[in-house]
Amino acid sequence: MISIVLLLIIAIVVLLPVAWFIAEFKGRAGVRRVLGVLAIVSACGVSYIVGQLHQLNYNAWYGAASKSLIDASIKRLEHGDTDAVLTEWRRLQDGFKPTYENRAHYDELVKEAVQSLRESPEYSR
Repeated sequence: MISIVLLLIIAIVVLLPVAWFIAEFKGRAGVRRVLGVLAIVSACGVSYIVGQLHQLNYNAWYGAASKSLIDASIKRLEHGDTDAVLTEWRRLQDGFKPTYENRAHYDELVKEAVQSLRESPEYSR
């Protein structure tokens, strides 16, 4: 269910630009300026919040992928499969090419590494 705060934010973000537009034709200069500034500030605030939520999403999938890789690696190391773990970590290292533009398919690379580490019969023990 949508909360009252979310409805209020949506109303502010939608109604301020509409009020600003109407004030451009009917309002005084001071009202137009205040509504214009408030509309721009609210749009900037919403874009900032969306960016922060997007970052939280990246943190969540990165953390989940890393945890599964660590868990699978530890289990294989406990069984003495050091070579298998090193092979998968090297494959992951070779495939991981991060840039500022993308996430370098980290989650997919880790999923492949974890799947390969879990394929050992010793893993299920």
